[in-house]
Parts: sequence; C-alpha cells; structure tokens
Amino acid sequence: MSSRTAEDFHELRFAQRIEAGVDHFWQRFGGMPDVAGKRVLDFGCSRGAMIERLMRAGARSAIGFDLNRGTTDFARRKVASRWPGQVEIVCGDICELAFAQVDLVVSSDTMEHVMDVDAALRSVVAACRPGGELFIGFGPLWHSPFGHHRMIAARLPWAHLARENRAFLEQFQTGDGRTVATIGQLGFNGATPADFRRALAPLPVEVISARRNQSHPWLRSAVMKAMLVPASIPPLEKYLVSSIYWHLRKRAH
Repeated sequence: MSSRTAEDFHELRFAQRIEAGVDHFWQRFGGMPDVAGKRVLDFGCSRGAMIERLMRAGARSAIGFDLNRGTTDFARRKVASRWPGQVEIVCGDICELAFAQVDLVVSSDTMEHVMDVDAALRSVVAACRPGGELFIGFGPLWHSPFGHHRMIAARLPWAHLARENRAFLEQFQTGDGRTVATIGQLGFNGATPADFRRALAPLPVEVISARRNQSHPWLRSAVMKAMLVPASIPPLEKYLVSSIYWHLRKRAH
C-alpha cells in the first residue's frame, strides 16, 4: 500500500469512526457526559476520532494511547495538530508510562484485545483522578457469536470456535508461511465476561452502570438483549455476552 493510499484509507476510516463509531459508543451509555474543561484520556485511541469529538465538546486537553504506529501517526497529523499543546498522542503501552491523572477516561473496543487485562484495567483506573469517571466499552468478545470481528467470512455464529479455534486460525499464516498458532497472535485475548469482572473487582471504583449486549439497529439490539436471558446460566454466559459497557467512578479512598 502506497503512502498516499494508506493516508486515504486512514482518512476514510477516521470519517466513518466520527460519524458512526463514536456516536454509537456514547448512545450505549445514554449520551456523552459533559467534558467541558476536563482533561481526558482515550485508551486505544486509534486514529483519534474519539479525541476529536471530546475536544470539540470542550475538553481542556486530551491524551491518547495506542500501540499501532500507523494510526497514532495519523492521529497526530489529523487531530493533535488542531489543538497544539492540548492534545498528545502516544504510541506506547499505558502500563509502562507515567503521566498526570485525568478527569475522565474513555476506552472503546480495546479491552478485548489487550493481552494482560488485569494490568490494563489497573493502569486506566490509576490514570483517573479520585472522583473522576471512566467509560469503558468493548466487544465483540471472542466466544460470542461473531467474536472473530468479521476477520473471516463465516456467516454461522460461533463458527470461529470450531475445533478449539482451529477453524479460525487455519485461515491465517505468519510471515514465514506457518499457520498462526494462537488467537493472541491475531490480537484477541479470549477473555470472558467473568474474567473481566474478576479483573475489575479489586480496583477502587464504583460501578455506576454495567450494560451488556448494547447494539444497533433496533432488530439486532432486540436479538442481543434476548440473548441475555440464557446468558444468566453461568456455562452459557461467555457464548452469549457479546459486549460490555462499564460506567465507573474512581473512589476517593
């Protein structure tokens, strides 16, 4: 892919994310909070669409973290350049970096990809000041009907789980031509809803809301909500919970 073609691709995905992804993220929390005058952090900022929206809504400053060099370079050019001195985009691991605490943390569709869920959650909670809020939404989770993130063309739900994930992994190869051995190599952590709850439990946060299977449009939303009824049976939960949306508040003590 040429540099110009890559730039055009990032421009298109940025516009799509602004138009659909960011709006849908906040709809699943009942609307975007007031961010006027606040310092915000976006964990998994990608091309910077969320930061763009937050800055336009009046945020005082923003810092975004992502591990992808291509998308963070784009976010610097497209977003940080519009708010010099106010927006910082970091290509790096939030668990390994030190920075000032923020008033509000946002993370969209990232937690299902981090390899160390406990460390990532500890880091984003530590990044938030006492009394600050966190909005963390992610999915689809690996074991859910289409947890492969449409990386394969399978129309049948759960097709990627066949033969202990081999049906999925056999469709990909490493740089030296070998079949990919684990879902981690493709960016999936395989964590279940129970895994995420366990990681969150010891952290100093109040759970304001914990929503599952938030979706759109209305028909898909109805189907996803219906799946939550059998999901109350513990062995079935990981297969039927597709997404998780947490609104948290950092405790003062």
